[in-house]
Amino acid sequence: MMKFKNNKTIVSRTVFIIFFIANTFNASSQNFNRTAHIQPVLTEGYYKIFLSPEITSQLNHSFPDIRIYDNHNNEIQYILQKEKTVYDKNKRISLKILKNKHKKYKHHTELIVQNNENYHISNLTFKIVNNHNPVYLKIYGSDNEKDWYVIKNNFPAVPKISDSDSTEIPILDIPESSFNFYKLLFYDYDEEPIEITHVYFHDLANVRAEYVQLNSPKISQTDTLSKSIITLEFKSPQFVDMISFGIEGPVYYLRKVKMIKKDTSSVPHTGEEYFDQFKKEFYIGSLKSNRINLWDYKAKKIEFVVENKDNQSLIFYKANAYQIKNYIVTYLKPDETYTIKFGSVEANFPSYDLPYFQDTIPVVLPEAYIDNIQINKDNNTKIKPIWNFSVKYLWYPIGAIVLILILISIKLIREKFVNNKKTE
Repeated sequence: MMKFKNNKTIVSRTVFIIFFIANTFNASSQNFNRTAHIQPVLTEGYYKIFLSPEITSQLNHSFPDIRIYDNHNNEIQYILQKEKTVYDKNKRISLKILKNKHKKYKHHTELIVQNNENYHISNLTFKIVNNHNPVYLKIYGSDNEKDWYVIKNNFPAVPKISDSDSTEIPILDIPESSFNFYKLLFYDYDEEPIEITHVYFHDLANVRAEYVQLNSPKISQTDTLSKSIITLEFKSPQFVDMISFGIEGPVYYLRKVKMIKKDTSSVPHTGEEYFDQFKKEFYIGSLKSNRINLWDYKAKKIEFVVENKDNQSLIFYKANAYQIKNYIVTYLKPDETYTIKFGSVEANFPSYDLPYFQDTIPVVLPEAYIDNIQINKDNNTKIKPIWNFSVKYLWYPIGAIVLILILISIKLIREKFVNNKKTE
């Protein structure tokens, strides 16, 4: 009987350890590196709050790591908003749907579309059977339908509110690419499938965006016999959506340029290969705008290798970098004080109700402002780890512990059964 009690003690302690480890990692995922305050507002209502480059430079890709709290420490809902618009809605190009299948046990609808003309795509619109449920998307690209590259990782998307039988999910911020095939996973956590009927995209000429200029990067140039290397370096990593160059050269020129990101901290490592927009090729010319459009491109140092061949080197005397204006929209009260926390490696997208009611929010909104940005020193303290491998590998021993628990439980049940038979 003493052995039975000891086994129960082992089980209870093991369960406690598992829950302790899980809660520890869950808690650590909510640590934010920065804190700021929203300036008090005069009237109650919805406000648009500009996210300056000083703030966005601390965020992860797609900005999942922002939270707003009131003075009672209640989390306040918000909507992320980019100043990006599609015009000429009738000038949309359809993509052929090759596969459209709901996989019940994987909780997603898998959609594969074909880009026969190798169009350069940076936005997608999905026409779906009217559904207001939460939608999480993952987008892949491939040239052969075998080797797939992640273009955009799991992110939330909100269907437009509509009284008709169908509605749309517009995605305006996809890294520009020209793959032959695109695979999209629409996750449904309530087992109600997303029914997609059409897929469109708009030509880049019909997409408009409003930009804020970043602090000018330091520019340097090195010329060799056949190439010029132009280096841009920011004081800290920045999200860059567009770069324009000031160039001096002959009356007519056309040169091929290869763009290389020198600092490599870019995307999470999940075992899947990501679409590499960090090595991008384009042309500059005397009859061109000499600017390059990017998306979600975070970098501190970028190199541009210009192929001069037998031509004289061009002189790059200026480089301007821009970021699409980013805002959050939220409801504020004049008698409350609000704190914004942001910058977390592990934070996921919050799941709010507000995005499903964005049609009730006025189009023109007053602006509120963020000030007093501070570093959370406690969250930035560098503690020497007791292990030197990724946290994800801790789930392997946890899985082993769970297996041991199952074996112990089976053994306990058998012992109890034997003891009951003996007492009979």
